[in-house]
Amino acid sequence: MFTKRRTGRLTTAAAIAAGIATIASFLAGCTTHATETTNSVGTDFIQGKYDSNIAQLVPPDIAGKKQIDVASGPGYPPFLLLAGDGKTLAGAEPELLRAITDVLGLKPNFVDVKFDAMIPGLQTKRYDVVAAALSITPARMKQVDFVSEYSGGTSLIVSSGNPLGLSLDSMCGHKIAVMKGSIYAENYLPVFDQNCQKAGKPAIDISVFPAQADATLAVSSGRADASMSDYGPLSYIADQSGGRLEVLNANYQPTTWGYALPQGSALAPAIAGAMNKLISDGTYGKILAKWKVSQGAIAKSEVYTDDKH
Repeated sequence: MFTKRRTGRLTTAAAIAAGIATIASFLAGCTTHATETTNSVGTDFIQGKYDSNIAQLVPPDIAGKKQIDVASGPGYPPFLLLAGDGKTLAGAEPELLRAITDVLGLKPNFVDVKFDAMIPGLQTKRYDVVAAALSITPARMKQVDFVSEYSGGTSLIVSSGNPLGLSLDSMCGHKIAVMKGSIYAENYLPVFDQNCQKAGKPAIDISVFPAQADATLAVSSGRADASMSDYGPLSYIADQSGGRLEVLNANYQPTTWGYALPQGSALAPAIAGAMNKLISDGTYGKILAKWKVSQGAIAKSEVYTDDKH
């Protein structure tokens, strides 16, 4: 089940999704309009195996309704997108959460929620969980608890074969495309550029574009040497490029991602227990491999609260 409630202007994540579709069309030589639906994505999800011992950790109120209400939504492939039917939420995040609910003997009820309304919705107990590729930060832990599920980071997308031999440590003197207002434009690349200048090397030519789609198209058209962004979406773009682009096997400044829950939620230990079962029995690895995001796999899931970690 996936209930649509999202309103408001296009979010950055949605812009990335639209950009991916635009890039795929460009590389294929067509001019179709961008869409968040990926026709090749099915609904044959990898399932988790029910575990009665872990299911006992589910609090009575959740067990009674037999479902987990999840604030989520498409717009960040390959982690969050719509399947080919145009209505089923797919991607690594919801597929993993579906497997978690399998372990717990529950069903997920995905509700499409505007990003900035997700945490407030948790705080008012409107939703049980947020699944939105959220980085676990001290500021967010003052509002909600987390169960860790992935380690996201930053990489570069380059022309296939990496003809310039680029790496995160050899960007000096090269043109690197980034999206305006992103952490890559405002934080990461300026640091790399400062290091180049301190070492007496040529400065990085930081080329800023209004959208990630434009930045990636600059690479594919030869107007930039590489583009810096999140590893997962870049990997997805490369996979959709017909072999014209590739992502470096690097994961700069990885940050732990987590499913968010209301502070003090009794559901958190159950989700962490189910996650660790999926990790140990190999289901977690299979799901990440399916979506080509194994780079960010974690070895153990933990509960993060404001007074822990």
